[in-house]
Amino acid sequence: MKFWARAVILSLVVCLSLFVSAQQPTEHAFLWTPQSGMKDLGSLGGSSYANAINVHGQVAGYFVTSIGDLHAFGWTAKEGMKDLGTLGGSFSVAWGIADSGIVVGSASDASGNTHAVAWTAGGAIRDLGTLGGATSEALGINAKGGVVGDSSLKGDTVIHAFLELCAGGMKDLGTLGGSSSFANAVNASRVVVGNSSTSGGDEHAFVWTNAGGMQDLGTLGGTSNAIGINDLNHVIGFSVFTGGSPFHAFWWTKSGGMQDLGTLGNFDANSDAFGVNDSDEIVGYSDTESANGIYHAVMWQSSTHVITDLGTLGGSNSSADAINAAGQIVGSSDIN
Repeated sequence: MKFWARAVILSLVVCLSLFVSAQQPTEHAFLWTPQSGMKDLGSLGGSSYANAINVHGQVAGYFVTSIGDLHAFGWTAKEGMKDLGTLGGSFSVAWGIADSGIVVGSASDASGNTHAVAWTAGGAIRDLGTLGGATSEALGINAKGGVVGDSSLKGDTVIHAFLELCAGGMKDLGTLGGSSSFANAVNASRVVVGNSSTSGGDEHAFVWTNAGGMQDLGTLGGTSNAIGINDLNHVIGFSVFTGGSPFHAFWWTKSGGMQDLGTLGNFDANSDAFGVNDSDEIVGYSDTESANGIYHAVMWQSSTHVITDLGTLGGSNSSADAINAAGQIVGSSDIN
């Protein structure tokens, strides 16, 4: 599924769920391996989307139900896809999964409020609360159970990134000088990445550490968003060029700064990076050409960053969202 940034998709998919059957091709979650290629993980209703995979090959994501709601799922090779449920409302999505099997995402309660949540390996759901406002969402989890995401503050006019440590409550990570921030991923050292508004009103990728706070990673000319980080503190995401287009996937290191990963097409094509493992293998999607409307799941090889087209499940478009240490990749693809 092609999307601009994980932190803003929730506002889009709630609306899309009402029209997905009429306006969108059917998409299915997939698992890709070097040995078998792309495998369809199926669905429990309409379209399905895989967003995360852990070291054991367990997958988390969400699917569209038969009545158009979105529900989080967990998938294993042994048990297949299971509905993870909600907080009593009609909505849930899963964005991350730890090696312990804990899944994080967001879910609505009976009153319609959406909160960040964590599901245990056994399927029990826990409300992670907020930073004082009405809504929150969890977008990533590390090996030690540290959870990141974003939450509205009291008054519900401002949203800030948060880090939650082992049920110890949410820590407000602040901003780069602007009003809002969003955290997308956290590594084992509790280094957090995301994007924040600046004092000038721009949106920039950041890396946050407990010792140094929030650091601006810069851009390729326009705005930027950091979406993933590995345990080497290497960061991936996307940045828009000067003038508002195109946007390209980037790779950032402390020594090398932000580097353009390129696309499957020419410079005018778009690309985005969503996941990276500790071998520095990066996954995401790229337009196949600049203006044909077709995009494919891709992997950028470690060190060389040569881009590889992972294909589709038979339809036109696909996107890769996460990769584990074994090189197993998950994402979603059109099937028709």
